[in-house]
Amino acid sequence: MAQTEAIPFLNYFVSFVCMHGYSTLTMYEMPVFTPNEYFWKNHWDGKEEKWVAFARAVREAMAETGGFELSNTKLEDKVEFKKLIKAGSKGKVK
Repeated sequence: MAQTEAIPFLNYFVSFVCMHGYSTLTMYEMPVFTPNEYFWKNHWDGKEEKWVAFARAVREAMAETGGFELSNTKLEDKVEFKKLIKAGSKGKVK
């Protein structure tokens, strides 16, 4: 894939399309994370599947790096909330 001088072309393209010159963007490129024996020994209790432990660790690392607060809200709850908000803005809340 083509690469600009500073960042990969795909990252540049996404930032260009999304920003339209009206805001700033901070992009963090994190290293590839491959679980090893240390990870499994210290971050996996054996009660959950390995992929769940891996996903949890990557999610926590991304949240910490980006300064995001983790939420365990399910997608279905978010969709229902959006429906309520849209209905409320049209005066249809019962």
